[in-house]
Amino acid sequence: MDYKEEQTQELEVLESIYPDELRITNDEYPKIKFEVDIKLELDTGGSSSPLTKEHIITAGFKLPENYPDEPCTISLEAQEVDLNDGHEDEDEEEDENEEEQEEDEYDDNGNKILKKFQNLPDTVCFKGYLPELIVKLETQIETDMLLGMQMCFALISSIKENCEQWYSEELCKLEKQHDWETQEREKKEQAKFHGTKVTRETYLEWRSTFRKELKLDERDQVRRIKAHHGKLTGKQMFEQGVVGTGDDFIEEDGTSVDDVSKALSNTELVNQ
Repeated sequence: MDYKEEQTQELEVLESIYPDELRITNDEYPKIKFEVDIKLELDTGGSSSPLTKEHIITAGFKLPENYPDEPCTISLEAQEVDLNDGHEDEDEEEDENEEEQEEDEYDDNGNKILKKFQNLPDTVCFKGYLPELIVKLETQIETDMLLGMQMCFALISSIKENCEQWYSEELCKLEKQHDWETQEREKKEQAKFHGTKVTRETYLEWRSTFRKELKLDERDQVRRIKAHHGKLTGKQMFEQGVVGTGDDFIEEDGTSVDDVSKALSNTELVNQ
């Protein structure tokens, strides 16, 4: 096989397919090197937020002397191009600066908590995915038996397809995470409008703590001692609560002072 001829022909074909995207950094055999800018067509699905960045993967290829019988060396780099025209209001620029300065927050599992203002389609970054993709491409060369044939076009197509699929999957994960966090925030907000449910047990616990803090039991004990020594009349004992407060009327069967009041209101007084 004439390796020089094979590589020269493939380079010419790629130039015709990618006239604006391909850059040849070295066209001399046996050290041919070139780069291709792969513009991704990303689907944001049903997201209400628009994608404001264009994602480009720059794929670098270095052809060894015996290519295509030997695999080419591949390098990948992710680029993000802002699609805005750059004429933003000063207020919007200040808001963006403030948002960038805010520290990231993470949940108990170490996942980044998404803020309300975040544009989810713009949060996906390819940088962390590229090392994994290079391993996939190297495996593809072996499993698809690309050795012995011109393979760069197939690899470029694979890079584009894999990146676009990965983006959709990552965006779906972020949307699910965002929906969960939104629901959790709403639950916390709703909880603010609902007081703690009062039961017999919680009330008795609160009452016990309250009386200890105000030392009401000690006060009542002193009053009872005075009453037993005849220092208070029956009327005084009743007025000062020595014979029991409203809270003392809660019995084991659940009878409360309100129950007693209702019963008394239905009782007719008879003049003697």
